[in-house]
Amino acid sequence: MSNFGLSTSLLGLVAAITIGTCGWNQQSPGVLWYRFSTSARALHALYTLPQEQVDTFLKSYELFDKENYTGDEDGESILSYYQVVNHLCAIGEVEKMYIPPVVDLNLGVFGNQLLWEEKGMADKLEVGAGKAVLDVGCGRGRIAHHVAKYTGATVVGLNIDKTQIRMAEEHAKAEGMLGTQLEFVEGNYNNPLPFANETFDGLYHVQALTYVQDLDRLLLEMFRILKPGAKMSFLDWFKLDNYRPDDPHHRHLLRETKAVIGAVRTPSPDEYTDALERAGFKVISSGEASTDGGHQWPLVKQMERFFLVAQAVVSFLTEWKLIPGHFKVLLERLNEGGASFVESDKLSLFTTSWQIIAQKPQ
Repeated sequence: MSNFGLSTSLLGLVAAITIGTCGWNQQSPGVLWYRFSTSARALHALYTLPQEQVDTFLKSYELFDKENYTGDEDGESILSYYQVVNHLCAIGEVEKMYIPPVVDLNLGVFGNQLLWEEKGMADKLEVGAGKAVLDVGCGRGRIAHHVAKYTGATVVGLNIDKTQIRMAEEHAKAEGMLGTQLEFVEGNYNNPLPFANETFDGLYHVQALTYVQDLDRLLLEMFRILKPGAKMSFLDWFKLDNYRPDDPHHRHLLRETKAVIGAVRTPSPDEYTDALERAGFKVISSGEASTDGGHQWPLVKQMERFFLVAQAVVSFLTEWKLIPGHFKVLLERLNEGGASFVESDKLSLFTTSWQIIAQKPQ
């Protein structure tokens, strides 16, 4: 069988699973086609992945055993990680590489992302046409695209990975929004932000600051580039009061969950709110954004179910040497620790959906 035929066969199997787990009866044909076509591109990228990238991706997981991001070597690990994991996540519903706060469990992961980005984030930034918003750690630019389309504002995405920047620009260009409502800049937020003073009317990040080296310095930079009165939304990964660092099982859950979500630092919400106030911001709110009793695990289980089924399909195809063996290796690595993510959320040890809204004073 030709490579094209094999890739197409795998696409059909995995895309069918994807649609089945996306709440197909809840999604419009346009959304379903977007998910299908995105899966196709991701599968093609994984199919042609060179072994060197597979090896550096697997090695990059050593980063998540650390407690802090330290510098250039860790930066290379982040690039190696995201250059592969963004394709793996794009097969299913987590192309945006985050589990959203629970808004409506009937909508699945992708539907909850869209709804939260609108009602839970963009509305709270109070931006619209003629306003400029910065997306810190924008990934493939899909959140930026949705925020720009929903609000009418211009959104600038900042990301360390030029591969993801290229994907973001290609999508924005295809949608006719590049250079008008969307712009993407390659950069490391641990360096001075490449923008003039008082450039932006709003700012947000979605689970992106776990790699920060100096939080106080970064927040001062954010304060500098925001206009007076501008608001910002942080949605991030935090440890909660139930976590006990002296409990070996809690430490085990932390280690495995960090590898699942790609986290290094695990701060408490107070660390962020205190740092925001030191930088001069007024903290408007700080709390769990999920409406389902503060738990995301039902959405995590949906994601886990998809990738476990995808792994089983891939294992069968690699066993019969119908597709490259690295498919199986990559999915097995991605799936490690999923059960720990669910358990730690049920125990309220950590969350990836704690939201902080802050404002630069007028």
